[in-house]
Amino acid sequence: MRLILYNVRYGTGTGLSYHVPAPFSGNFRRSTGRFKRITDYLMNLSPDIIGLVEVDGGSYRHGGNCQAETAASSMGGHHRFAVKYSERISRLPVLRSQGNAIVSRLPPIKTDCHDLGRGMKRNALEVAYGDFSLILVHLSLGSRSRRHQIRALRDLCSARERPLILAGDYNTLSGPEELAPLRETGMASVNELGLPTYPCRRPRKELDFVLISEEISTKGFFIPDVRFSDHLPLICDLEISH
Repeated sequence: MRLILYNVRYGTGTGLSYHVPAPFSGNFRRSTGRFKRITDYLMNLSPDIIGLVEVDGGSYRHGGNCQAETAASSMGGHHRFAVKYSERISRLPVLRSQGNAIVSRLPPIKTDCHDLGRGMKRNALEVAYGDFSLILVHLSLGSRSRRHQIRALRDLCSARERPLILAGDYNTLSGPEELAPLRETGMASVNELGLPTYPCRRPRKELDFVLISEEISTKGFFIPDVRFSDHLPLICDLEISH
């Protein structure tokens, strides 16, 4: 099974022009063309499941259409989208369309959204399939909120009853050792060498992770040098023991 994790920055691009005429003003760009290029690239990798972080659920940026649904149509598959913010913040324009999504060829059995308790970006999207579950997150930039969120994820991992993949942009600004509570539950990173994923042009930090439970093994892993977003994607070939 091929899994891709990618923070796509809502398909709004990257580079110096992203901050013209004001810092991060590129976040409000229209994204239809850029996201089409992202989707075409991902489909050429023949994924079975894609975790999309920072995906647009249907704002003006993507012509009112959900980017995850667009990707699912290209795959001939299914999608599940969740706004990543708390209920109060998710009422605001544009922010109500900012979230994370799981796109797959496999039919989902069940979908849950877990509130991690603290931080603006606090929702964890969980999708269950036939013989495993995938939880997708985008954790807080604030260190205290992020520590709380990691402890909440640890509790989810400890309570699991089936093979689990835990993926996302963890914003581990202090380093991957922040994820020690998750490793205590038996979760292990597919990126054994700790290769950096951010920023895309000169990667220095490992912010994006795919963690797998002990019933899952890694058969292949690479990080391609592509610059559709400010992050690099992770491509993993996984096998689940039955």
